[in-house]
Amino acid sequence: MTSQPLRVLGFEPYDTGSHRAVRELIGAHSRHRWTWLTRPGRGWKWRMRLAAVELVELAAASGRFDEPIDAIVATSLMGVADLRALLPARLRGVPIVLYMHENQAAYPSSSHPKVDTTRDVHFAITNLTSVLAADLVVWNSRWNRASFMDGMDLILKRANAVDLRGWRDRAEARSTVIWPPVEAAPVVTANDGSDGTVLRNAGRVVWPHRWEHDKGPDELLELATKYSDSLDLRWTILGEQFPDVPPALRDFETRLAARTDHFGYEPDRRRYWQHLASAGWVLSTARHDFFGIAVVEAMLAGCLPWLPQRLSYPELLPTVAVGLSPAHPPADRDLVIAAVQEHLQPALAPNAVAAIDDAIAGAAATASG
Repeated sequence: MTSQPLRVLGFEPYDTGSHRAVRELIGAHSRHRWTWLTRPGRGWKWRMRLAAVELVELAAASGRFDEPIDAIVATSLMGVADLRALLPARLRGVPIVLYMHENQAAYPSSSHPKVDTTRDVHFAITNLTSVLAADLVVWNSRWNRASFMDGMDLILKRANAVDLRGWRDRAEARSTVIWPPVEAAPVVTANDGSDGTVLRNAGRVVWPHRWEHDKGPDELLELATKYSDSLDLRWTILGEQFPDVPPALRDFETRLAARTDHFGYEPDRRRYWQHLASAGWVLSTARHDFFGIAVVEAMLAGCLPWLPQRLSYPELLPTVAVGLSPAHPPADRDLVIAAVQEHLQPALAPNAVAAIDDAIAGAAATASG
């Protein structure tokens, strides 16, 4: 689809991590003209409750509503129903595209969402009203969309005082799936090889997750303990760290120190890519991951996938790459890597952003027609 550049007003109430990375890559590759209003990435529950109020006031005070707007984009930690209601009356007909980085109806305890009766489901309901208030909903994976739909079905079974039959059909009718934009792996160099290039160690495994319980550090420790000696594995542990470090990672640091090449967050992107380029495998033990940008980056850098058959991972792999591990390596490593990287082409930033641009243009054309 080709179209004239649109004037897009974007709202990102949680501008950190993958949210910020996606926003910045959209800005770098989009054919549209974007203005973003953002808030720092903290206090996500308050953001979901009040981001629309805060950002609409900020837009009004900064004169953003006085400029021409062809489309509005909001991300998943904003209440779109609140946003539309709070917009100036003349802008309430501007199409709103909702980009769903995550959803609050899926739970990391199971690949089939379960409703915890002690958990506040109002955040999931905010997602539901956002989905139904938006003109178009872009999900970052099929798993994200399916887990939301299935999770909301279970939640709404508890809402015996209301009848929302047909909500799922309406939600799915305005939904599409577009993988988020991911950087292409650069050509990196180090002092590992005689020619200055990075030497890949086929037995080195990178674990790229943030250091939290839902990323499965206990399973990481279990697998590393089981296979490190018998398969001669070495480890690179990356990912964002927080003050409350899961005990399994502390145990890993102590028990596997002799087999660990790097242990800790790597803020320097050049060195980060060097870590990926020097590894033979990327391991995920996540129990909660709506897409998996860090895993995709590692595969684009040439790591073989050691991934569970859950969450978004099945859709990220071609058939030839399913079920691999250092204990069950492929017969032809280069063939599998080429197949994986071909499969991941839609996630490369220029391709993913072009798809997002087309989706926004389609929503705007539908609204104007």
